[in-house]
Amino acid sequence: MGLKLSELDGIVFDMDGVIFDSEAIGLESWERLGKKYGLTNVHENAMKCIGRSTVDTMAILEAAYGDKVSIPELYDEAKAICADIIAERGLPLKSGARELLSYLKEHDIKVGLASSTSYKGVIKNLKGAGLLDYFHVIIGGDMIKHSKPQPEIYLLACEKLGVRPEKTVAVEDSYNGIKAAYNAKMIPIMVPDLIAPTDEILSMVYKKMDSLDAALEYFKA
Repeated sequence: MGLKLSELDGIVFDMDGVIFDSEAIGLESWERLGKKYGLTNVHENAMKCIGRSTVDTMAILEAAYGDKVSIPELYDEAKAICADIIAERGLPLKSGARELLSYLKEHDIKVGLASSTSYKGVIKNLKGAGLLDYFHVIIGGDMIKHSKPQPEIYLLACEKLGVRPEKTVAVEDSYNGIKAAYNAKMIPIMVPDLIAPTDEILSMVYKKMDSLDAALEYFKA
């Protein structure tokens, strides 16, 4: 038995790795810095930061490299490298993102966004892609105290949207995001990006889909 849009209160999306193909850019920036400063296990530590807030990311990096480099300076440098890469290549949309959002808008579905990225950063990215008007509610990682995997960001998004969590889909790519949606008692749909789901994560997921194109076809059906 599939989900019917008519039976849902709404849908809330994560941003990085779901709407934008941005996680790989972040990893590239950290790997460049790892080579520059001779840091070890950079890929593994950067992967731990996927789906986490700035505060949590800084804490992870502090534990790993705080005795070797200034983490605030390293973080700022990583952001600058990401900005340079995006300026050079653009910030690519995930396949099917615009089409799915357009379909949801045509069918008057309440749509929210819950991202660990700062609110200002989210708005900048959505404006740049011409997607801002597709979202009724936008929650950034700096608007909450407890980031994913805690459910706070999703509960706030549902509250602002005026929807019931148990009748609302959350579209996520990361472990922490799925855990947050599950802990919020939402309907988690996973569209994996850089990390394949474990059995534990799959036990929390309503459905795993290969792409937003597949999600669009699912809801159309």
